[in-house]
Amino acid sequence: MTGKNERRRRDPKGKLYITITAIILIVIIERPRETELLRKGRWTFVYGRRKTGKTFLVENFTEYDDFFFVKRDRTILLKEEWEDLDYRAFLRILRNDLDSGKRVVVDEFHRLGDDFLDHIHSLPKKGGLVLISSTLHTAKTLMDRNSPLLGKFVEMPVSLISLGDTLLALKGSVRDKKRLMETAVMMREPITADLTDTDTPEMPSRFALTIPALVGEVFSEEERKITKTYEGIIRATASGKNTSGQISSFLHSRRLMPKDDPSVIQQYLNNLVRFGILTKTPVWNKNRMLYLHRSPLTHLYYYLDEKYNIGERTVDRRQMEDYTAEVMPKIVEASVREFIGELFGMTVHVHQNPDFEADGILGTFKRPEIALEVKWKDSIRGEDIRKAEENLSRINAPRNILVVPDNTGLRSSSLEILDVEGLAEMYEHKLEPPDESQGT
Repeated sequence: MTGKNERRRRDPKGKLYITITAIILIVIIERPRETELLRKGRWTFVYGRRKTGKTFLVENFTEYDDFFFVKRDRTILLKEEWEDLDYRAFLRILRNDLDSGKRVVVDEFHRLGDDFLDHIHSLPKKGGLVLISSTLHTAKTLMDRNSPLLGKFVEMPVSLISLGDTLLALKGSVRDKKRLMETAVMMREPITADLTDTDTPEMPSRFALTIPALVGEVFSEEERKITKTYEGIIRATASGKNTSGQISSFLHSRRLMPKDDPSVIQQYLNNLVRFGILTKTPVWNKNRMLYLHRSPLTHLYYYLDEKYNIGERTVDRRQMEDYTAEVMPKIVEASVREFIGELFGMTVHVHQNPDFEADGILGTFKRPEIALEVKWKDSIRGEDIRKAEENLSRINAPRNILVVPDNTGLRSSSLEILDVEGLAEMYEHKLEPPDESQGT
C-alpha cells in the first residue's frame, strides 16, 4: 500500500520499513509503555499469544547485544551470527553477557524447561535480560506466587494492534466506510496484514487451520489434558455465552465439566483473560462480568465454526457473506467500545438492562461520562437515531455518542454521531505532539 498511507521508519539498526506489513507491526510495537519498559534495560518478561508482534518488537526496536532463539529441538540459535549453540555454550555466553552488563534476549525460552528457570533464578540481576514466551504455562509459572522468579521480571503483555492504528494505516485506501471499519477491525490481528485487499467474509477460510493452531499453541504440553475445556470456553463466548454462568452451562451440556458450577471455571477464565485471548468487562451497576473475545478474527472464526461448521466444509462466498453479517455488528461494537475507552482514558462497561439497550458506558469513579451506541448496518434511518437518543438519555451521561458507518446527512440534537472517518481523525489528533509554541 503506497501513497499517503506509505510510512517510512528506520529502526535503531538502520533498517528501513515501508510496506503495510511493517506499518502494522511498527504500530503495535510503538505503544509508549511497552517500548519504554524494554528500552530501560530492565529484566523483562514479554508474553502474549503467538503472532502479536512480540519478537518483531524486541528484535527491531530495542537495543541488545545478543539475541537467542530456542528451537523446538532445544538447540539455541544465536541470530546475529546465525550460529547454532548447545545448551552449555548458550548458558556460558548468557552468564558472561549479563556479568559484563550487556543486554540479552532469549526468545521461546520456555522450550528449555525448568532447568533454565532454575539457572535464571541463580543469576544475579545484572545487565538486561528479556525473555519472550507464547505459552500460558510459562506465564503462569513466572507469575505464580510460589515462583522463585516472582518479582525478578517486569511483566509486559503484548496484545493486538489498536483499532486506531489500523484505521490510520488503511485510511485513504479503502473508500467504502463500512468496509474500511470491518477491514481495520480484522487487521488488528497482524497475521491479516497481507490480506488488505481481501473482504472480511473470506478471512475465516484463509485461516481455517491457522486460528485454532494459534490458540492451541498458547497451552504447553503439560496442559494438553485441559485444552478441550479452554476450547469449549472459547467456543461458548464466540456463540454469545458471555457470563460465567452461561459458559458453565455450555461446558456442562458438552460434557466438558462434571457439573454446572461457574466457580469451577473461574480459573480457566482468569487464565484466558490474563493471556489475552478473552477480555473481562464489568456490567454497569451489577456485580457481573462479561467475557468476550479479544481477537475479532478469532471471534469471527469460532462463531462461524460453532454455528455453521465452516472448519469442516466448504462454504460458498454468498453464504459466507450472510453468515458474517450476522455477527459483524457485535464484533465491531466490541472493538469500538474498547477503542473509545482507550481514546478517552476511561473505564469501559457494558450495559445490560431488560428495559433499554446501550452498547457501552464509559466512566471514572463509577460516574457515567459517556454513553455509547453502535449502529452497524448498511442504512441508518431516522428511527434508529430516535431510538438511540431515547436509550442513551436514560443513562444520564454528560456525553452521548452514536457510532455509525457513515454519518452523512444524519442529525441529532442530543447525540454526537461519529462515523469511521471521524473516529480515525480523533485518534490521529490524539497522536499529534503538543504545540510547544503555545504558552511560550
